[in-house]
Amino acid sequence: MKKPSLIILLLVLALAVLSLQFSGPDSWLGPAEQAPVEAVDPNDAALVVPNVTVRDLDGRVAWRGDVNLAPELARIAAGERDPHRNDGGVFHNREGLLPERPRGHYREYVVRTPDISHAGPQRLVIGADGEVYYTHDHYQSFRRIR
Repeated sequence: MKKPSLIILLLVLALAVLSLQFSGPDSWLGPAEQAPVEAVDPNDAALVVPNVTVRDLDGRVAWRGDVNLAPELARIAAGERDPHRNDGGVFHNREGLLPERPRGHYREYVVRTPDISHAGPQRLVIGADGEVYYTHDHYQSFRRIR
């Protein structure tokens, strides 16, 4: 009699794990609201991060140069999503490098790197108060943009 209840328990656990694997930014793991983004001036020099070195998964230099964040911020403001599953998802600040805020305050967005076929390490993290942070090294460091 214990075997059916064990099988049901295992099925429930498997479904829970699968729901965590395939949860998107609008799942029960985080609020569905989009982080607020102010209007973007494409000529705003403050949105250009100079002399960025982006490394691939092996630590090799994948790209070097200035990063213009205006197109990504315009995309986010327009409500457009990058195909990466975490684009627009809740950023949990596990590294503790950003100011401590309640869960769901920060959202993360992909910044694509030329010549990298996957999402790469660049991200924008936008807070519910409109603050914008940029990381070129997948959350190892941040630079406040706004």
